[in-house]
Amino acid sequence: MTNKWKDIGTLLLEYGLITDNDLKEGVKLQKETGLRLGEALVKLGKISMEDIDWVLSKQLDIPFVIVEDITPNYDLLSRFHKEFLIENKILPLYETDDQISIVAEDPLNKPAIAFIEESFSKKVNISTGSGRKIKELLINTFKEIVFPELVSALEDITDRVKKTSFYRIDFSLGEQSCIINIFGLGILKNVATIKGTFSKDDVFTAFNELNIPFLYDHARSEKRDFIVTYPLLNRFDLKGLPAVVGEYGLFLHDDISFTDAYAHGLSCFFHFDGPVNGYKYFSTRKSAADFKNSIYVIDAAPADFKECYIKTSIPEKCPSCSGTGCQSCRELGYVFYELEGIYSSDELQENLKRV
Repeated sequence: MTNKWKDIGTLLLEYGLITDNDLKEGVKLQKETGLRLGEALVKLGKISMEDIDWVLSKQLDIPFVIVEDITPNYDLLSRFHKEFLIENKILPLYETDDQISIVAEDPLNKPAIAFIEESFSKKVNISTGSGRKIKELLINTFKEIVFPELVSALEDITDRVKKTSFYRIDFSLGEQSCIINIFGLGILKNVATIKGTFSKDDVFTAFNELNIPFLYDHARSEKRDFIVTYPLLNRFDLKGLPAVVGEYGLFLHDDISFTDAYAHGLSCFFHFDGPVNGYKYFSTRKSAADFKNSIYVIDAAPADFKECYIKTSIPEKCPSCSGTGCQSCRELGYVFYELEGIYSSDELQENLKRV
């Protein structure tokens, strides 16, 4: 009987990595928890995952690779979806005309291997190695490839749209690109497209790198992730409620808690309250909308009011470029004038006619 037909427990014993008592404890935990034997032994602290990977390579008669010695193949990595590689702990090495070579923590991961074969129309040549180190190398490599560009783009966008009516940043994440749009007062504009594979966590990390808390909503289609974010950049003391606040970043004051979106980077918890473009309402320490104690963004202002504190920026097409984008309007296509004071809904609508 050759090594590849022996069970993992027998192999671990033969290589002196566990004792008979260790194996008995592992089998007992396996029966109690449903874990695989190797996982049970790792949980008990009898062996490491690296030990399992090495023995598995002996069992299947495939090479065991020292992951930290590998130089990442950036071109090949860029052709995979990042989440697929990290979740399955698979590191692509190189490809030929008819084969693609990978290092995988689990060389028996048939669904993942079949997916690669189908995607590339090539036979997969498998080695095994430390799953922990594969994951670390993948995360660090993807950050080196594309993450700084995402942070730089976000920093530029947040700077450009200050003092404008844009208050929302949308990220459309596909397999090969991240499309970034801005939205506010009915205007949706594309401001950047970055090549590379990004996740929701990458977007969150970029905001954290810039120390910007934000609200968000997340949706997913078959091919793309959509992350809708509402950065919270500024604070000021409200002159009174109710109020309409439309400037980019949304102004917070310390006594206000929001109820209609998820939050990231803030200490309080936010509840989502139905699908809306922008914020439908914000309620101060209440679980339902109450106009007398609410702050609205400009395009979701109440339909009828007499006195409301307004602080916002109203857009009109840039006279220099007629909305096509130029240096005068920072390529946004619009210029903005500030509106602040006590207004009625009719007076607000008169000002909005410029849009």
